[in-house]
Amino acid sequence: MPAVEAMPVDWLSYFSELYSVQPMHMQVQGVVQDRNGRTVATLFGKWDESMHYVMGDCFGKGKGTEQLSEAHLLWKRSKPPKFPTRYNLTQFAITLNELTPGLKEKLPPTDSRLRPDQRCLENGEYERANAEKLRLEQRQRQCSFLSSCIMLWSSNMIMAITPQARKMQESGWKPRWFAKDKATDTYRYVGGYWESREKSSWEGCPDIFGQVPNDLMVTD
Repeated sequence: MPAVEAMPVDWLSYFSELYSVQPMHMQVQGVVQDRNGRTVATLFGKWDESMHYVMGDCFGKGKGTEQLSEAHLLWKRSKPPKFPTRYNLTQFAITLNELTPGLKEKLPPTDSRLRPDQRCLENGEYERANAEKLRLEQRQRQCSFLSSCIMLWSSNMIMAITPQARKMQESGWKPRWFAKDKATDTYRYVGGYWESREKSSWEGCPDIFGQVPNDLMVTD
């Protein structure tokens, strides 16, 4: 794969699907342009099969198709497993939720890979998955209640919520490692995640799922 010099501003100008002719179904093409509008690369392929790229504009006016023979592979769909799971997940989808003992210690307690009901469902333990789902829903309702009030009064006692819950109630929920950019309506990373992961220290990060049982973890 040839090296591509980084431009000050590069973006995918358009990415359209071609429907007009049946043999072209599911084929897509797009271009990467610099800040001056010059096409520096062309992308093409099928969104459900593979994508390639060539340098320059090979689909522009007066352009031939000779460059297509020099196309470089960007992505190719993995072959489905020989024995598909009951959910017909691809290998990539399966690895998104993979949890190994070595990885678990590096994850914050809010990582979705620690969600026990989802893990039980993948393992085919439907009754246990349903029980975990109900437990998590009840846990979430309790947390929502605590964060929505400063104090709970009864006839003879006052129940004060924790300082952390009080702070969340007053300021509202905010992402821990991202800040919203009002100008672009997007979020930017502000740091802290990788530092905490390196130290395996997640102080102040809520434990929303509870401990994951060892028998739900991948061991090989």
